[in-house]
Amino acid sequence: MTKSNVSRTSRAKVGGKATLEPCACCGIAPDPRGRPLSITFEQPDVIDQIHPALLDTWGGDPFLAIKGVGFFIRVILPIKLSDGFAIDFGTWLEVYNEDFRQLWQTWNFPEYKDFELEGYIGNAIAPFDEFPHVLVKATVRDPEQVPYVTSSDNEVFTKLLSDTWPHAMVLSPYADLLKSDPPFEG
Repeated sequence: MTKSNVSRTSRAKVGGKATLEPCACCGIAPDPRGRPLSITFEQPDVIDQIHPALLDTWGGDPFLAIKGVGFFIRVILPIKLSDGFAIDFGTWLEVYNEDFRQLWQTWNFPEYKDFELEGYIGNAIAPFDEFPHVLVKATVRDPEQVPYVTSSDNEVFTKLLSDTWPHAMVLSPYADLLKSDPPFEG
């Protein structure tokens, strides 16, 4: 994980101040409105392995094609945490070119709400490190958001999505980022 590849998604504050006290063990306060914390990976990790002079891309967030490498869609990987915490990782899913094109074509149309696709997680996410190269399924939960990773036949992903993880363990790699004040949303 490179620092330049990770950012905190902005969250509005209630009354300009967080209403919950920071956790004694990690110093991070849960969102006062009960929403998950958010960490966004700005690009798939594979980009760091390509010399900039050779990098040929099309698109951006949420659709990114890398010539000679593959097609990527922004997805949300939701993780349940202990003590009232949750985190949504904005990560990338490497998908088949047919799914990429179909999602692109339905993005702003009613058909998007029923979209499902399969792919491979494109970021190593601390503290879980690199995931096994196995298919995961992503589905649209809300037509106003990117798809969510919802299932996999792989037991690592099934456990990741279904278990509740110790929040201090999962949030520790992002503590400095999560303790910073996000920009105010109007």
